[in-house]
Amino acid sequence: MLCSGTRSRIARATCAAVFLMLAGSWLPFLPISQAHASDLPPYRFGVLPLQSPNKLASMFLPLTKVLEDRLHRPVQFVTAPSFSIFMQRVAQREYDIVYLNPLLCAEAQKSGYHVIAKIAGEPFTGILVVRRDSNITKLAAPLRPGLRLGFPDPGAFAATVMTRRYLESLGIPVDRDFEVKYFGSQDSVLMALYSGLVDVAGTWKPSLRSMPKHIQQALRIIAETPPEPQMPIAVRDDMPAADMKTVAKVLVDMGSTSTGRQILNGMELPQGFVLTNDSEYAKVGK
Repeated sequence: MLCSGTRSRIARATCAAVFLMLAGSWLPFLPISQAHASDLPPYRFGVLPLQSPNKLASMFLPLTKVLEDRLHRPVQFVTAPSFSIFMQRVAQREYDIVYLNPLLCAEAQKSGYHVIAKIAGEPFTGILVVRRDSNITKLAAPLRPGLRLGFPDPGAFAATVMTRRYLESLGIPVDRDFEVKYFGSQDSVLMALYSGLVDVAGTWKPSLRSMPKHIQQALRIIAETPPEPQMPIAVRDDMPAADMKTVAKVLVDMGSTSTGRQILNGMELPQGFVLTNDSEYAKVGK
């Protein structure tokens, strides 16, 4: 005869076995996001190579982890060696989510991407920066001969396209009055300025803020362009509508939690994101 303690242990074990059997029988009926999330192909989050890959990874990987948790599927951070290669991949629809500048957004829309959110707060402007010890206080025609002007990439909207337009509006033909050099990324052009390789650099405020403090303190802004719509985030048109809504909600809700605010600060975007749509970007660059 079994003692009462033994009977009790057997009863508990039997109940546990029945529970596990029932739980197992329900597993196939769980939503795919819970039962087989790891079996889904990853969403590729393509980030325009504004800065070095290591810096972009440190900025965007925390966001991709939040998206993974909310979407119940892997989300990969990816970038490209250059703006042109990035846009080739956009044209080939290699990315599911993209973070890019307003001018390139128009090209992405032609490849079937839809804008869902943009950076909130500060206007999207280009800035022209010099060393703090430079004797250049403003840019006006005529310029002294031999000035060297650095840009990150010909496709950098704020840093290159908008600052070029601004200088042309002042009556300064950029390619005639400057020795123009390209350095591939925002970080590189700011380091070139800091190192004395150029006299003036085109960039934008988030990149300047992301530089080490001693570099920021060694530089100063001498001009700022008129604004355009802010940097957008867009998704590919075959993403399920529910996932589109989830991505948009994650972005706009980031500023409402301490963890989200910490991620935004790490991205040098403390102002966060707001909802927007394709129509805001229809006339950018025209």
